[in-house]
Amino acid sequence: MQQLLLNAFLLLSFFSTASAAEMKETYNLNGEAMFFDWHYSHYEEPGLMTVKSRFPFSFSVGFRDETNIRSPQGNRSSGVSWNIEGAYGLITYDGSGTYDHSYYKLLFEGYYSLSGAFFGGIGYRRLFDDFGPGSTSTSARTFDRMSEYFYVPVGYNIRNADGSNLKLQYNVIIKGQQTSYTSQVPGNLTDLVNDQNEGFGFDVSYANPEGSREVYYRHWSVEKSEISPRATIAGISYGYEPKNKISEIGVRYCF
Repeated sequence: MQQLLLNAFLLLSFFSTASAAEMKETYNLNGEAMFFDWHYSHYEEPGLMTVKSRFPFSFSVGFRDETNIRSPQGNRSSGVSWNIEGAYGLITYDGSGTYDHSYYKLLFEGYYSLSGAFFGGIGYRRLFDDFGPGSTSTSARTFDRMSEYFYVPVGYNIRNADGSNLKLQYNVIIKGQQTSYTSQVPGNLTDLVNDQNEGFGFDVSYANPEGSREVYYRHWSVEKSEISPRATIAGISYGYEPKNKISEIGVRYCF
């Protein structure tokens, strides 16, 4: 799974770089653009642990066409807008000891103009936490984790007179799943898979008038999952995914 995500991320990076030279000067982050971003992320399970970016933090490459939903004519143009990006980051776990590792993320969102400057759509987010197998500074066992969200984004674009754009977006999770690869830890025979279907997120971004730069903030708040079984050499054990919060702040550049 890690190799699949890495290959997809590298493929996206290759096509972004290869196509950048063909882009017209009129392409920008307020319409259609290839982009690169640099960001800081913070994940927290309150009272249990945190996972934070470490220098030089994380980066993404992607391609998007948001021409229709950012239309200066009140977003009344027809057609679909979309965004696809891949991210890689260096992070540090702090809970039962500390542990430096990395993550890979793929994200896709498709949008359609609704009424005026409002839009809606569908989104998919997949994050692979390359957390194991290994052990923390206190010898606690680590294992890989996979997080998947299907969600509905709804939002509003404010196109200012100077050409800059403020995008406000609210995300409602309709299906979430957390896979903890506990079989990587001795004594565990199967992985723990938990449905985590209750949660929300929001995105706020501001692109400058030229569309060459954009600052953004993302947040997710996901409720505790249901309890699921896993097999161990001692019998059946049960576990759940705790409530968690994710924040990300960064800067995008058009290229």
